[in-house]
Amino acid sequence: MVNNHYKTAIIGLDAQFENQQSMQTDIDRVERALYLGKSTSTANKTLNLSCSAAIERMARANQVNSADIKVVVIKHDADNTAIDIEQAIVVSSLASALQQIEVLIEQSCLVALLGINLLSLSDKQNSSDDCHELATISYDQNFSAYQACRGIAALLFAPATFAQTHHCYVYSRVRAFATGSDIASVTAAALDKAQVNATDVGLLEVSALSNKETSFAEMQGLVSHYSYKNSASDGANEALNTAISCARSVTGEGAGFSEVLGLLRSVIALQQRYIPAITDWQQPVSSELAKWQNSSCYFPTEARPWYPQPNGNAHLGAYSCLSNSVDNAAVNSADNSAGHLAGNYDYCHIILEEEQVALVDGKHAIEDIRNNGFIACSDLQLVLIGANDLPNLLTKLTDLENEVEQSEITLNDIALTHFEQSKADSSRYTIALLCESIEELAKEIKLAKAGVPVAFSAVKSDNNNQQEWRTPKGSYFTASPVNDIESFTHSGKDSISTHNVSFLYPGIGATYVGLGRDLFHLFPEIHQDVANLADDIGASLKDTLLNPRSIIRPDFKALKQLDLNLRGSLADIAEAGVGFACVFTKVFENVFKVKADFATGYSMGEVSMYAALGAWQQPGLMSARLANSDTFNQRLCGDLLTLREHWGLAEPSQTDDELIWETYTIKATLAEVIAASEGEERVYCTIVNTPDSLLLGGYPADCLRVIKKLGVRAMPLNMANAIHSAPAKIEYDDMVELYTMDVTERLKTKMYSSSCYLPVPQMSKAIAHSVAKCLCDQVDFPRLINTMHDKGARVFIEMGPGRSLCSWVDKILDFEESSNNDFSNKEPNQEPNQEPNKEPSEAVHKARVSVPVNAKGTSDELTYVRAVAKLISHGVKLDLHRLFSGSIIVHKT
Repeated sequence: MVNNHYKTAIIGLDAQFENQQSMQTDIDRVERALYLGKSTSTANKTLNLSCSAAIERMARANQVNSADIKVVVIKHDADNTAIDIEQAIVVSSLASALQQIEVLIEQSCLVALLGINLLSLSDKQNSSDDCHELATISYDQNFSAYQACRGIAALLFAPATFAQTHHCYVYSRVRAFATGSDIASVTAAALDKAQVNATDVGLLEVSALSNKETSFAEMQGLVSHYSYKNSASDGANEALNTAISCARSVTGEGAGFSEVLGLLRSVIALQQRYIPAITDWQQPVSSELAKWQNSSCYFPTEARPWYPQPNGNAHLGAYSCLSNSVDNAAVNSADNSAGHLAGNYDYCHIILEEEQVALVDGKHAIEDIRNNGFIACSDLQLVLIGANDLPNLLTKLTDLENEVEQSEITLNDIALTHFEQSKADSSRYTIALLCESIEELAKEIKLAKAGVPVAFSAVKSDNNNQQEWRTPKGSYFTASPVNDIESFTHSGKDSISTHNVSFLYPGIGATYVGLGRDLFHLFPEIHQDVANLADDIGASLKDTLLNPRSIIRPDFKALKQLDLNLRGSLADIAEAGVGFACVFTKVFENVFKVKADFATGYSMGEVSMYAALGAWQQPGLMSARLANSDTFNQRLCGDLLTLREHWGLAEPSQTDDELIWETYTIKATLAEVIAASEGEERVYCTIVNTPDSLLLGGYPADCLRVIKKLGVRAMPLNMANAIHSAPAKIEYDDMVELYTMDVTERLKTKMYSSSCYLPVPQMSKAIAHSVAKCLCDQVDFPRLINTMHDKGARVFIEMGPGRSLCSWVDKILDFEESSNNDFSNKEPNQEPNQEPNKEPSEAVHKARVSVPVNAKGTSDELTYVRAVAKLISHGVKLDLHRLFSGSIIVHKT
């Protein structure tokens, strides 16, 4: 066995590949495929692969001469194509390549490592007709074969001293490696030389070769070290701390290319701070299941954030590379259980370390933003068309249609060109087209040419329902933008202000498994600010609850149960709700450069509002307070002790599973509920959502009796917490204490509360009492929204999961007012259950736009681009550079 320890810097990346499904022409498209766990871009031409061009790109980014770079190429014997580099060292495995690189690094050389497979795909036969969906690996019981791929993967290695003195950007560092023929021993040696425990490694990239014997040998060797016996944790879920990834699940088999791509993927995951996915993973081969269950490994089926370590240490990744040049006979069948290979240097195990900017006074460095080209190189593109009137809009649509039909310009180039034009022009109207291909763009153009004139006609006829045009894809246009100053001036109406953006923070009940898992990769600008909100941001954002870890893929039933378990803990969902409110807010503040002029929260969303907007100095203190809060763990949730005391019920026992509280959503007015619940002491209207829908909470049998009397349908929310009810007032003082925290300098945002339906002064006690009163009293959401609209709010952006608040805003502001059912426009001192004094009036349409930014079951990327399309068409000023530019490659300046 040969062991090595050296801390070398990786300062360059490059890759291209194609398979039967797709073609990825540059490193950013490769990175996108690796993140998604699948290839998406359709191949429509032959990929031109050049080793010298890959080296030149890495050299140019680092401002070094490519002639000064030594080259090591991994190329298998089956690949007899010529390479366009002179004096390259050609080897057949990564294990051999690392030996060569070490020697050259000790000589202070820059070294480019290239893994190649240049064979034409037509020269290779696919092993199976059923492997077109490649997104799993040979450890999976459903695996059949990998399809063939061809490509180049490259990394540029530099001595640590060179990287430091030349101010090179470092993507990650090689902490240690070992090579040999015994997988278990080599793994142990690499961990020992790196001076780390297996439980310190958060990501393990594996080879998972298609050959069963070699795959089994690798698995055996790995689980002998990445196991519970090496973990200090007692909890099974906590012990699952090493994610398994495999680049072959994305690309297929590409010989030398695949060997280096596995290393490249590990480097990218560390640098971009995410755990990659094996998208179609199901479960291990049945005979190997027990071994995996005794390991510390899990199989992520979707990419998720890799949050900073609470102790501030850098993340560690490992790469288990078994060369595909090892043939079937190379596995020593007599010692298969030990994972032993015949011959030397066929296997290597590498430990990689994240390159971090040092903490400053315990805080993550704001400048450590790790950009990527994930959105910019996406198939999903936003094409903006602006003009000041209908004829010019139609002319520009026709011009674009002709351009699409007559030229070979790419969709990305079209989108970028129109974005640059939109920055130069200040148009009254904007059409936003969403599409994922040139063909789809052509369809959206045709739909726009038919739909946009209808929107203008609707404005002339005062038909509020058709003044906007949209498509199922998300393309959008409005002929009556809320920020159309010219329209208001010409019509003689009072002038309006463009300072009309309101952030709406939903309640905690909308939190779900998988919430926001792509946001940190879509918008890397938010990472550091969010990480600095708490000492352990992963715990605050409930990483293991929202991104569960498992060896067997959770089925629909299991995922539903995980959601129910999450909703059953008020403290957990409250903390996660607050944390993700900060995440959603930072996207708009840091990326799109939009600040809130108004804000409000729905129920516990009010807590989210104060934390997300920065009203508190240390919102992260909320984590420990909620975790240790009797009010939110036992008294108003959990055992519901406050209710039991208030209602004279016995304390809970281990055998008592009686449900004593349920919340139902029903269609009814407040007046109707007050009448139907007369004499019911354990039924409460907790929240009024719209003038004709609300939440009813209390003792289930009593609630159902009222619901039956009303003659309406009811949907239980499966949330046993008793806030917004009379018993909650017993906990008022404890809530005030819980939410009393030091505040920051005064914000410009007007923060409205349902405790008073006025902006709350940014003072510690004022906020604490506002939150406590909000959580004890009934919430009148229509009154809150109408009040803000009357004060100038026009753009309502929902800063959290779902679109419930947006839906209610639209219903509230379009509601047909009448003395029988309007209770949302009370006098300032009027109690919620008092009848309003208002005469009947006609149906009204109050100008506004409501925009959700998250939808369960829809990708974060698509949801945000749809939101941007709507906001841009309504004249809201956004910084859109993130959508059209960016790259993972850092060019030295």
